[in-house]
Amino acid sequence: MKKPQLEKPFEYLTRKDGSNFPAETVKNWYISRAYILDKLNDTLIGIDSNSHLHAVVMGDSPLMLSVVRQLALYAHFANYEETNVYGNPSHRNRTVVTIVSNRNDIIQALHAEEYLCNLIDHCKYTIDGQVTNSDSFIDIELEIVRDWQPSSTPDTITITEKEVISYANTCEAEKIFSIDTRKAVLSSRIYNLGVTIENLPAENIHSTHRYGMAMDSFKYNLLGKTIMPLVDESTWLNNPLKVKGDISNIFCSDTFEARYRTMIQYCGKNYQHSEHWDDCIEALSKCEHSRWIAERLIMGYRTPTNAELIRDERTFGDLKKTYRNSLKNNAEDPTHICLCSYAELRRISPDGLKYDSFMILAIPVILGKLNKIRNQNIK
Repeated sequence: MKKPQLEKPFEYLTRKDGSNFPAETVKNWYISRAYILDKLNDTLIGIDSNSHLHAVVMGDSPLMLSVVRQLALYAHFANYEETNVYGNPSHRNRTVVTIVSNRNDIIQALHAEEYLCNLIDHCKYTIDGQVTNSDSFIDIELEIVRDWQPSSTPDTITITEKEVISYANTCEAEKIFSIDTRKAVLSSRIYNLGVTIENLPAENIHSTHRYGMAMDSFKYNLLGKTIMPLVDESTWLNNPLKVKGDISNIFCSDTFEARYRTMIQYCGKNYQHSEHWDDCIEALSKCEHSRWIAERLIMGYRTPTNAELIRDERTFGDLKKTYRNSLKNNAEDPTHICLCSYAELRRISPDGLKYDSFMILAIPVILGKLNKIRNQNIK
């Protein structure tokens, strides 16, 4: 039987100064990823739900801060409401991560590149009763407390270091420290559609009918190609932004099963023919933008300054594209113009909305492709 495409990509991540992360840090990333994917495997918060996930992380050790990092990378749900029906900020149903810590420097610790990095500058957080970034558009909220009493509130999970270590000790090492990158490789091919997506009108961006030609091109031209390894040392070595860009596809595709369950719950098994499908794709594409923002900030990207935004507004056509690329390709200080609210994204980069929407449409196709491969390998 042919084994899945297992790789070890996290070892290639480096700090902004080019130095390597300690081996223990990389180990904690793998453990935290595997643990959170398993822990939240049955978590389903629907598009119409009024609830939110509340995760209580008991402790502030390097391993537990890596768990916080993984929660911020993964725990994004389609019922998050950035604005209400009147267009006013509401920020309902944020994921809340409570960290039980006695450290006076906990915010500085979270700001480290191996944990939340730039996310802590933009997300809402509360410490000693003081709220920072209360009007943040980001769907992750942090709460720092010194003591915590067990809670039986629905959608609240408590995570202890003992539980995480026990999980790591009882799992096969291959399951934790190697990643099946096939989903990531297939999802990366969406960005090879180019003009097929970019030439679509900006109107009715969440209408599934607009993506028919793009879907045919994806299914019949791109999906059937050989799935090559994600890690490519010829392009990864000494190219930290290439590494981050490719690993971004892992973080994105980690959510596919959860997104698929949300589709089925909302639209039923015949979701592709459901009259609610366009509503589903809009909510899930917004969710994908929220996830992407958190991931980019954690990976060290920053939001543009006012001066950079003004210059971007005054630049057009190919010059605008060149300017934006110069911002995000600065390895020492990468900046992305799309690190903004969803409402603002619609104005400054409608093409980004198209790719988010198509990504959601492609999830069942990608999962179906991999299931077919697995079934063929079993036979």
